[in-house]
Amino acid sequence: MKNRFLLATIATLLFTALAWASINLNSSRSNIYRVTYSTDLATSAQVHQLLAALDKLGPTGEAKLKQWLPANFKRYGIAPDRVKKLMILPPDKERKEIAIILLTNPADEAQAIERTVKSSKSNTSD
Repeated sequence: MKNRFLLATIATLLFTALAWASINLNSSRSNIYRVTYSTDLATSAQVHQLLAALDKLGPTGEAKLKQWLPANFKRYGIAPDRVKKLMILPPDKERKEIAIILLTNPADEAQAIERTVKSSKSNTSD
C-alpha cells in the first residue's frame, strides 16, 4: 500500500513538473512583435536580439517604436543608413502581432506587407 501511495505521489509530482515546464516554455515565446526585413540588412541572430529587447520594452505605440528602433539599430548590428523606410503596423484581423517592416528599398513596401501578413498567420518567428 505504501509503495502505491509513493508511486502515485511521484507520478503526480512528475506530471506537475512537466505541465509547469510546458507552460513556462510557451509563456516565454514572444507574440508581441514581428519583424520583416531584407536578409542583406540583418541576420536572423541580429533580429532575434532586437526582438528580445523589444519584448523587454513591452507593447508600445507607433511613435515610441519609431524613435526607439533607429536609436538602437547600431546596437543590434543593423546599419541605420540602409533602412530607407520604417513601417509599424498595428495588430488587426490578419496579424496578431505589431508588425515592424524595415525596408532598404521603399518600392518593396507592398511585397513586404503581403509577406508579413502571410507569415503572421503561421506565427513562426524562429
